[in-house]
Amino acid sequence: MGADSGSSGGGGSSGGSSGGGSSGGSSSGGGSSSGATVTDAASLIGTWSLALTQMVQAGDALTTITIGQDSLAVTSPDFSLTLTRTGSTLTLTDYELPPPSTDMSVSLIATQTSAAFDAGILPFDLGGSWTMQIVPGGGSTVMTCTLTVSASEIDGACQRVTEDGFDFTFTTTKMAAAASSLGDFGGTWLNTWVWPGDAGGSFPCMLTFSGNTITTCPGTVMNGSITGSPITGISFTYDGANQVSGAAQGWSEYSATRQ
Repeated sequence: MGADSGSSGGGGSSGGSSGGGSSGGSSSGGGSSSGATVTDAASLIGTWSLALTQMVQAGDALTTITIGQDSLAVTSPDFSLTLTRTGSTLTLTDYELPPPSTDMSVSLIATQTSAAFDAGILPFDLGGSWTMQIVPGGGSTVMTCTLTVSASEIDGACQRVTEDGFDFTFTTTKMAAAASSLGDFGGTWLNTWVWPGDAGGSFPCMLTFSGNTITTCPGTVMNGSITGSPITGISFTYDGANQVSGAAQGWSEYSATRQ
């Protein structure tokens, strides 16, 4: 699902830093820490039909995404992903398709110590500190991670437990606030991603959350993999109602319509 995950030494995963929500869920007004107001629909909750156009190889992929309060379900031709919450624990499971089977799955199990964080239109309670384990289906933990999410700083780190895991750290500091439908995310952030080892390094990237848009620093794909920071080349635009669009790390463009 996207660019290949990186190992220590300059690769990267296909995701970016995780969003959060206030301890009671996301706010309904799409406010921001700067006090300004942005006109938008209250939430991204609903079922979305997403069209993905790959830029590095031919072919489109049609995907269905269903977003609920602290829940997510994604079904595409190549994988399915589910996120569920039980108390203070989130479980995110990725199945390779077809067909779904436990030996082709990977789960992230995360436990939260909650703190206030307003994520605006994102209906997820992710503020505070987290401890995480990454566990392949039918196996044991291959990585452990920590994450802290606040209105001024978002930091994380992962350590491999077995040879199937990999290490990285990142810090993300808010440099300036701005009005955003994504609440406390609103503003300009400096993310610094660090891959350890002789072939690793430190990779800074600016992120901007403003109005109904997200943009990150430019990036490129080399041989099907992201080099340096894994959050480069990401854009997101929401029309305030039922359409979103953007690009993902230089390898695809996407658009989605709420059903």
